[in-house]
Amino acid sequence: MTNRFTNIFLIVLCLSACDQAKTEYILTEFEYESKVDTNDHPIDLQEKKEYSTEAGVTADNLFDAARLNDFKETGANRFEVPIHPENSPINMSPWYAFRIKAEEAKAIEITLTYTEGIGKHRYWPRLSSDRENWMAIDSGRFVVAQDSLSATMTIDVSTSPLFVAGQEIIDSNDMKEWVLARKSANVKTSTYGKSRLGRDLLRMDITNGKADGKDIVILMSRQHPPEITGQLAMMHFLDENLDGSELSNDFLDNHRVIVYPMINPDGVDLGHWRHNEGGIDLNRDWAHYRQPEVRQVCEDIIERVNESGGDVKLGLDFHSTWEDIYYIYNDDVISKIHGFSREWINDIYERVPEDEGIIDPFPVNSPVSKNWFYRQFNAEAITYEIGDGTSRELIKTKAEVGAQEMMKLLLEKY
Repeated sequence: MTNRFTNIFLIVLCLSACDQAKTEYILTEFEYESKVDTNDHPIDLQEKKEYSTEAGVTADNLFDAARLNDFKETGANRFEVPIHPENSPINMSPWYAFRIKAEEAKAIEITLTYTEGIGKHRYWPRLSSDRENWMAIDSGRFVVAQDSLSATMTIDVSTSPLFVAGQEIIDSNDMKEWVLARKSANVKTSTYGKSRLGRDLLRMDITNGKADGKDIVILMSRQHPPEITGQLAMMHFLDENLDGSELSNDFLDNHRVIVYPMINPDGVDLGHWRHNEGGIDLNRDWAHYRQPEVRQVCEDIIERVNESGGDVKLGLDFHSTWEDIYYIYNDDVISKIHGFSREWINDIYERVPEDEGIIDPFPVNSPVSKNWFYRQFNAEAITYEIGDGTSRELIKTKAEVGAQEMMKLLLEKY
């Protein structure tokens, strides 16, 4: 009789232990209907130099994130800036960033030119004298050609250098400073590897107390170098998670947030339109992990999940495009928090009526980060796109409200 009860006790104990056993994830390769070759593709590096002209105007690309392929004098106080990509085929995202000055103060005209079939104008110019404070050029001083293959700006130059760029500049060193400034008792900052050119790949690991067993949210940004508005949204979103409010503290008592703020630092610092140093769009490599930046971030996520025994519930990947869009799963894709995305976005709409972001459902049929979260963890994931021209005030408001509503929903319902 004693042996019988002993055996029953051991069986119950074993079943209980099995129920509580940690799921051990391994990095899995996936096949998708939409296939993309992410083997290395050669790139054309821009020549780093200062361009001088007889008119006493000089321009250069001698800083990280610059893009200036040439600088030609075409007439009296008129200049041409050809904009070429790192390779092709490539997304229509012609990035430009250069510094300009003159021997004497004057107004000059600069025409950006693009190669037909490869680029069309996308980014409205922004100007800065210190690379910290930026202002969009006045609409009366900028004209885009009807075919978008050129765009002409009138700017005032002087002996003090002026930065001209498609968006604000946030390079890898800027992001490292931003990350380190947020280091605290509940924010651990570190690196999880190196890019192809040896730049640090940054991580923030955030929770109150121990991470063991807590549900996990993953935030990431800058797979695509010029997508600054998405980066700004991620920064505001995370700062709201860390604001020390009752909601934030409650959320971090029960959840863990892991952040990969700049996945493609090489592409950013090289001034690329879209790709990494391997000439590949990193957000097409989330199936076979041929590029080291993607492989390392995936391996790091899985390692951290396995160490803590936590459950990845949500992945948010911040990007930029021509307009605000929320890319979500089709309704027939059943994640472990199915229904979260539409409810979350509708909560944002209710509080931010000026948010005109489109909900755009997609099937899980392509090797992008959003689909990797579903295939690897059965997690919900959203590609959070911000328009190139979305006002910086709206970016901040949407991100802060989005962070608040995410925390509420994950605490109260999911």
